[in-house]
Amino acid sequence: MKKFKLLSLLLIISLFACLLPVQALAVADPAVAADSAIVMDTDTGNVLFEKNSGRTVSAGTLATLMTTLVVGDAVEDNSITVEDTVTASNSVQYNLAEGVSSAGIQPGETMTVNDLLYCVALASAADACNALAEYVSGSADAFVQAMNAKAQALGCSGTSFLNANGVDPAGQTNARDLAVIARALAESTVICTPFSSVSYTVSGTNMTEPRTLTNSNALLDSDSPYYYSYAYGFRNAALTDGGYSMVAAATYDDLDIVAVVLGCPDSDTRFSDARTLLDWVFTNFSYRQILSSTENLTTVPVEMGDPSSVGVRGEDAIRIILPNDQDLGQVDYRISYLHERENAPLQAPLEAAQYLGDVTVVMDGVERGTSRLVTASAVDISRLQYLRTQLQAMAQNESVRQLITILFIILGVYLLLVIFYFFQRVLHLHSLRRARKDRAIAQAKQEIQWLDIPEELDEPDQPIGYFQSGRHAQGYEDYPQDQYPPEDDYGDYQ
Repeated sequence: MKKFKLLSLLLIISLFACLLPVQALAVADPAVAADSAIVMDTDTGNVLFEKNSGRTVSAGTLATLMTTLVVGDAVEDNSITVEDTVTASNSVQYNLAEGVSSAGIQPGETMTVNDLLYCVALASAADACNALAEYVSGSADAFVQAMNAKAQALGCSGTSFLNANGVDPAGQTNARDLAVIARALAESTVICTPFSSVSYTVSGTNMTEPRTLTNSNALLDSDSPYYYSYAYGFRNAALTDGGYSMVAAATYDDLDIVAVVLGCPDSDTRFSDARTLLDWVFTNFSYRQILSSTENLTTVPVEMGDPSSVGVRGEDAIRIILPNDQDLGQVDYRISYLHERENAPLQAPLEAAQYLGDVTVVMDGVERGTSRLVTASAVDISRLQYLRTQLQAMAQNESVRQLITILFIILGVYLLLVIFYFFQRVLHLHSLRRARKDRAIAQAKQEIQWLDIPEELDEPDQPIGYFQSGRHAQGYEDYPQDQYPPEDDYGDYQ
């Protein structure tokens, strides 16, 4: 019986638990030995994990990441090309001390920009850095200024450089800033290609035979126990006060990740820590879409439109990396329409994909990205609505209203004149008919008076058939019809 009650209690608890909102399971942080570390999404810059990421360390040869980035900018700006030939000056061996990595470049030696980039990426060659700095900016000092300006532009507030070749003292940096620099490098194919190579053979020059360089990044070496097939760059280093360090980039499926570890106790740990961070992301995270570029976000009314409203969508999809088991939570869309900012209505005609405003996606109170808002389809103008709107606008115009009032007054006066004319015409016609009637009566009276018979001829013994014209009276039957007496024979008996 006790077991039955216990089982029933467990079932009830389970039922209530199922009714509660499902919360996302937290992903456990990765375990790394590095003093400071960070994992950043290359596409969005979102930080997925960090450990003392703002701790400052010496830049060392990691400064060469910024060196190649500034050179890459010069190539993209068409200031130089990778095929340009660079002749090394005497400054090529600037601050090269014993034990500093170099490519053995001699003053007067000519090499292409591309070959010099490979020397920097694979061998951290300080002499190649000096040659590139002088060629791009005219002097090493000017180039360092460009490096620091680029760092500020990227938002690397904890980073500053003292030289281009990474020979200590080369400046200072931190894990977060290095991730930002690596993210910028990932966008440049000019720079990514050298850092992704396992080895490269530099062409022979006017002073040396061809030389083969090998990348010391164990994540790219298929013969290394730390080989990572998804990795494609960037740099490992041994810093004077930052221990063994690593800036690694890898891509898997649709994820592109940068991992930085600083202050590892030995060379192997930096590679294993980097792999741990990359594996942790690829295993537990994925992109989730929080704004579609194909589905309508909302609809807005369109004045004079046919149809009267239009769907609105994001011009670009917004995706963010989230733990695989995390719900999207509360997603809000903060929309700002261009026509509302201009305090004007949205009017037809509209083209498909026409810019209407901007949308900011907020998830759980945190801004996750912005996109332009565009129309999902075209909207033609409704001529009936257009005419109605124009008439309404005219009616609201004071000058037009005054003109309409004047026209109504004129129309009213005209109608009064027409009515007055109508009554006057009726009266005139009535007067004409009365006058005509009076004339007819008068004429009839005159004719009756003319036909009256004189009293002296009114004798009872006279025959009825005599003429009684008033001029003469004679028996009518005495004359044949064709032999009437001449008029002169008629008497006038007026």
